[in-house]
Amino acid sequence: MNTLKDKILAAAVQVQNNIYMKAIANAMMGLMPVMMISSIASLINAIDIGATQQIMEQIGLKALLTQVNAMTIDVVSVYVAFLVGYKLAEHLNADQLNAGIMSLVSFLILSPISTLEETRTMELSTLGSGGMFVAMFGGLLGARIYILCVQKNLMIKMPDSVPPIVNKSFAAIVPAIIVSAIMGIIYVGMAATPYGTLTDMIYTWVQAPLTLLGANIFACMIIVAFIEFLWFFGIHEVLAVYPILMLVFYQPGLDNLAAYSTGQALPHLFTIGFILNNRGARSFAVALLAIFGCKSEQLKAVGKIGLIPSMFGISEPIKFGIPQVMNIRMLLPLMVTPAVSVLSAYLLTIVGFLPYHNGVNIPTGFPIIFGGFLVNGWQGIIAQLIQFVLCVIIYIPFMRLQDKAALAEEKNLQTQAAVVE
Repeated sequence: MNTLKDKILAAAVQVQNNIYMKAIANAMMGLMPVMMISSIASLINAIDIGATQQIMEQIGLKALLTQVNAMTIDVVSVYVAFLVGYKLAEHLNADQLNAGIMSLVSFLILSPISTLEETRTMELSTLGSGGMFVAMFGGLLGARIYILCVQKNLMIKMPDSVPPIVNKSFAAIVPAIIVSAIMGIIYVGMAATPYGTLTDMIYTWVQAPLTLLGANIFACMIIVAFIEFLWFFGIHEVLAVYPILMLVFYQPGLDNLAAYSTGQALPHLFTIGFILNNRGARSFAVALLAIFGCKSEQLKAVGKIGLIPSMFGISEPIKFGIPQVMNIRMLLPLMVTPAVSVLSAYLLTIVGFLPYHNGVNIPTGFPIIFGGFLVNGWQGIIAQLIQFVLCVIIYIPFMRLQDKAALAEEKNLQTQAAVVE
């Protein structure tokens, strides 16, 4: 078991220490304020009670909300491009601002443009979720080239008397020319291929296959079960899984949010929100079972300590207190409960009861039930209650086994204490 743990931990650490994966994951986390703004605007814009839509239209609120969404979700790849370069430079101890700018320039050069009535235009789909992979690729490449140029001293050096801000601006000129030239060559080279643009090529070979890979319930069930499998070894799931989740499921969630903000039909069932919000209130179920279904004083105490945190998605008190970590009795329910919960959400969706996830981003630590309401309406509340009941049912026999083991251990300790006295 220790050997397996070491191998899994080593693989997880490799993923975590990959600077490019870290840059992408941290860029997505840094995108959260932008996504929250868009999510709030979308939620307000979707309110349709009585004459609310007409009132919002008359007072100009809908126009404001539309503008907010247009400058957030509709151009999200612009923010991604800047952030991946910024975060990559952060990991490499380079100039973050200039690296971010080079990333943005790279993305824009690589993005296709068209001519409409002698006016050069760029489609919003290119700047929105459809351009995310180009933003990641171009952003990382542009920032890496810039950083390499600086490391090789390929820059204009000004006298020491020049103010630092001016010196930095001149120092970035040569790297910027090199970055722009390389991106221009890539753009022209892609124009000579059957794909025409890097955007179309990446969509064909990367984005579409990744989306297809995650567009089934079995993949989602395996992913959530694997997340808890990592927890069994004490490895936090974000360590190894979050970058992969971002690559596969983030863009479909953005598509749904964009459609939701304009009142259109939501295109994707499987999004990162669908996965993360439908794993069930597992730790909350365990906490309640420990308090009301167990005789062990240790388990009752752990349940009381972990009850409130588990309501807000904080599972560490339960996972390490029961314990579920490195406890073979807990491995099966640990992996089965999120998989069954996700499956229940899928079944509720395909029968027409549960709406598609609207793409609204729920902050980490948002209380259960309320999160379900925000992303799926009142149906989301029912779905999360069903998932909670399923988690309780699955955990009952395993918590009984854990209770017996804990009682035996407590009895043994009491006997040892009596002998000592």
